[in-house]
Amino acid sequence: MKFGAILSLTILLTGCATSQTTISYSGEFNLQVPTKLLSGSTVFTADGLSVGWPEGNLISGIVITKELESLPIDFDLKDYPKYLFNIKNKKDLDKKTANVIKNSANEIDHSFGIENLTIKSKLDTEVYSACKDRKCIAFIIKDNVTDHILSLYSQGITEKELISLAEGI
Repeated sequence: MKFGAILSLTILLTGCATSQTTISYSGEFNLQVPTKLLSGSTVFTADGLSVGWPEGNLISGIVITKELESLPIDFDLKDYPKYLFNIKNKKDLDKKTANVIKNSANEIDHSFGIENLTIKSKLDTEVYSACKDRKCIAFIIKDNVTDHILSLYSQGITEKELISLAEGI
C-alpha cells in the first residue's frame, strides 16, 4: 500500500520537482520512477529487470522480441497485444504462430481477463493493460520501435499507477 499511496500522491502533484530514477529495459524503454518510491526496495533480475518491496508489491519488465516469443521474422510486434487480447483475429496467422499466440492469450485471459483490457495512447506510445486481483500486465508499444516491445507485470499496484508509469516511458 505504501507504494500505491506515494505513487498516487506523486501523480497528483504534477508540476512539482521530483528526483527520478531510471529503470532501463532497452535503449527505447526507460521507466521513470520517483526515487523516493524505491526506498526499501530490492532490484533483481529473473526473466527481466524487477523491483520488489517488502510488503509484496512488484514491478517486473521484459523486452519482447520475435525471437523470444518464437514469432516469424515478418511478424509485426505492434500487433502482438492485439492478438493476445483478441482484438485481431488469429486466423490470419500461420498455424504455428497462431498456436504460440493462442497459448499466451489463454494465459493472459486466465490471469488477467481479456475483458479487463484498457488501451491508452499518449504521443508515440500505446499501452495495452489488464488487471485482476491487484495483478496487472501491460504491453507498451512505441511507434518508432519495430524490433521489440516492453511487457510490464505488477502486483500490489493499481492499473492507474501502472499505466501512469508506462506512459512515461
